Amino acid sequence: MFINLCSCFLIEMNNLIDNSTMIEIELWFIPIDIVMIITTTLTIVLGLIFLFIAITHRVCWSVSMILIYNSCFTEVILSCVLLNMAIFTLQHDLKKDTENISFCITIAFLCYVTDTMQNYSYLLSAVYRYISVVYPTRIFWLSANFQVYLIIGQWIFCIVFALPLLLTGQIIYNIDNQICQIPLRLSAPMIYVSIILYVIPNLGIVGIYTKLARYVRHISIRTTLPHTLFHAQRELRLVQRTFTLASTLIVLGIPYMIFVLISFITTPPKYHFRIAYIFADVSILSIMIMTYYFTQQIKEIIRKILPKSNVIEPIRDIVRT
Repeated sequence: MFINLCSCFLIEMNNLIDNSTMIEIELWFIPIDIVMIITTTLTIVLGLIFLFIAITHRVCWSVSMILIYNSCFTEVILSCVLLNMAIFTLQHDLKKDTENISFCITIAFLCYVTDTMQNYSYLLSAVYRYISVVYPTRIFWLSANFQVYLIIGQWIFCIVFALPLLLTGQIIYNIDNQICQIPLRLSAPMIYVSIILYVIPNLGIVGIYTKLARYVRHISIRTTLPHTLFHAQRELRLVQRTFTLASTLIVLGIPYMIFVLISFITTPPKYHFRIAYIFADVSILSIMIMTYYFTQQIKEIIRKILPKSNVIEPIRDIVRT
């Protein structure tokens, strides 16, 4: 009897040891998790400040700003999802366990939804700029009501897009990366996500920017009203800014796309998701900072709110004398 108890005890100890060694924790996991939490938190704070300033100042109330609010709000929601994902990873790295997988899968589903919303919000902005230049007489297309309908349609489309991934069980838990995602491999779900989430919105923005640039070049050659040409050039610059934001996401998302392409041929690196999501979190923060820089109304309001430095004024007086 004693021998049987000892043998059972040894078996249980071996099982515990095996389970504990299933999750390997590297030294760089915890610092990276903390960096991801900090970057997503900063993005959320900056995004909420941006929205608060815009809502409380009438100068920011315009149809074009509605689309910027949509992009900013989407980035805040996406950052909240990424923050929860980073906290989940940090907790499980510290505990070395695999609990609460259902929450992890839900967060991954929301990540696909909000990431898609972000990309298509930039596409909506580019479409609006194109219509305002090429079809300026289509008043309804440029109205606030129509843009709100498009935004609601965008949100519905993004939710419907991600539902099959959740309902068919394509989102699974990756124990090495402590994250839930679609496995990177040559598969129908991976191609489906890549085309709808990345390819269509980004190619659409590039196509609109190229077509609008050709249109502005064409009307600049012809004899046209200066006001019309100025308006077209201004809208082209705004589309160029949207193209810059989308390009930033593409550039900082290159590690993820490289891992996707590698997975089509062979097995990607063990910690590919951890590496890819570092760049994803940094890209969202970069986009939020660039949104401040590109939105002239917000820049002017911030200049009025922030007090002038007492040090700069004497220096200006010295320079003048």
